[in-house]
Amino acid sequence: MSTPTNTQQLAEPEENEAQLHDLVRLVAVAAVAGALTGVVGGLFRTLLEDMHEALTTVMSYWHDLDAAGALVPGWMWALLLGGACMGLSRWMVRLAPLAGGSGIQHVEGVFHDVAKPAPLRVLPIKFIGGLLAMAPGSALGREGPTVQMAAVIGNVCGEVARLCRADRFLLYTAVAGSGLAVAFNTPLAGLAFVNEEVSRSVTLRRTLVTLTAVATAMLSFWSIYGNTLEFQVSSPEIPSFAALGAMTVLGALCGVMGAGYNQTVLGALNRFDSFTVLSPEIKATLIGMLIGLATWFYPTGMGGGENQAQQILSGQFGFVTLLILFGFRWIMGPVSYAAGTPGGLFSPMLLLGAALGSLFAMALSATGLCEVSATNFALIGMAALFAGVVRAPLTGILLVIEMTGSTVLMVPLLTASGAAVLVASLLHNEPIYDSLLARMVAARKPV
Repeated sequence: MSTPTNTQQLAEPEENEAQLHDLVRLVAVAAVAGALTGVVGGLFRTLLEDMHEALTTVMSYWHDLDAAGALVPGWMWALLLGGACMGLSRWMVRLAPLAGGSGIQHVEGVFHDVAKPAPLRVLPIKFIGGLLAMAPGSALGREGPTVQMAAVIGNVCGEVARLCRADRFLLYTAVAGSGLAVAFNTPLAGLAFVNEEVSRSVTLRRTLVTLTAVATAMLSFWSIYGNTLEFQVSSPEIPSFAALGAMTVLGALCGVMGAGYNQTVLGALNRFDSFTVLSPEIKATLIGMLIGLATWFYPTGMGGGENQAQQILSGQFGFVTLLILFGFRWIMGPVSYAAGTPGGLFSPMLLLGAALGSLFAMALSATGLCEVSATNFALIGMAALFAGVVRAPLTGILLVIEMTGSTVLMVPLLTASGAAVLVASLLHNEPIYDSLLARMVAARKPV
């Protein structure tokens, strides 16, 4: 291989200086976009938490009215609330179709040059529509909307700074990682998400821009909304070799279940589309009414999934109760997503993984073959099912580590996530966002 001579190296000082100037400018814009993402994403997250508390209060009030012999039963109010919120959210998507669904697949589509960056109007519709969709207790995650809103912020900042098209597209995908970081308070996972899932390649330029956006996003988020771990768990014990083997088996099981969950999500979307007699808004309203009823009769099973995951990690569920929760959420997650309202898949998926891991540990302990920690297995299940569904094992591992603040389970997280990816791939099942992207491109539908 030939190397440039000193003459060649010195012949292009102006071009090198220009490239360096462009990079500094790009990083500066990324810093501003990241800081704005921390504010907007943090507000979105805070409002969702406040709305969940308000929903719990309202449901309790309606139950009290029922006990007092109210003329209109409480379940009717819950049904109307769910239908109105989901229907209105889906109607808002008409104003900006790219605001529907998770939004992550669209960010990936922009990187692969099969989609254009979402315009600024997507941001308020994603924000308000996401709040409406999740208000009645839908099994949707906050991370999808936050990721897409961050991407839009990155693109708008690039336009204001008059960056070239390539740099604006880079900002769109790189700043998206800061959205994931803010959604779960997981900066390293946000960086890994961009390189492993969105671009599936690592370049120094993209990494530098993403690092900058994530760093400023977390600084603004922490300064306004505080810095606390997503999940509170007791310090996990280092697993024995027998437990490590069992965790790897759990990972393989998560690969099978991950492939099955992908098919369930796609099947729900296809079934929703097949009812062409009804408008999308009417169908979303009907799904919302179902969600309202579910929230009324089974409030502990509804919502994004963070509260239930914390309860699982705290050991508050027995085997039968947890099995019911797992089956219920397996259905409600895809049904909620099929409505086409703004909302993500990550949080519901992490709950399913925690439930599956805990169930596996309980069953294993019941056999007497190996006494294991249900909490440890729940954490392994979260990362492994994520790996099986998304096929981004490093992102899933970092999510669990950063959400719990513990690295004790690093080795079993690696082996279980690797097993999940291997098994899901052997089943010839595509990663969920690849399938959603292909669906979006084929039908020009954001979900």
